[in-house]
Amino acid sequence: MRTILITLALAMGLGAFAQNADNTKKTPAEKAERRTERMVTELDLDATQKDKVSKINLDYANAMKDVNSLTDKTAREKRGEVIKANRDNALKAVLTTEQFNKMNALHAERKAQHDAEKKATKE
Repeated sequence: MRTILITLALAMGLGAFAQNADNTKKTPAEKAERRTERMVTELDLDATQKDKVSKINLDYANAMKDVNSLTDKTAREKRGEVIKANRDNALKAVLTTEQFNKMNALHAERKAQHDAEKKATKE
């Protein structure tokens, strides 16, 4: 009985610790670095492309941080769309056509998966 209680207490403690670890806020620089590393892996970027994409991603992350602080939802969405369009134009100039198309396909795939997960949690 005592062993069961200790095991249960330990499991609950580890579960609570794991939940807290996932909720840390990332800085724009951390977000940009993560996005850049994912793009390097998925799109096979060379060193020159990596440097340019890293700068684009950092500018985007900093701009989106400012946008997310807006209280008006409509203004936030419009401003976010403009910033995303500017980022995509900048990336289009750096990436090859194949890389850009692959990036868009991967984004659409992730969005569809996210939407499906969101729908499943609502039901």
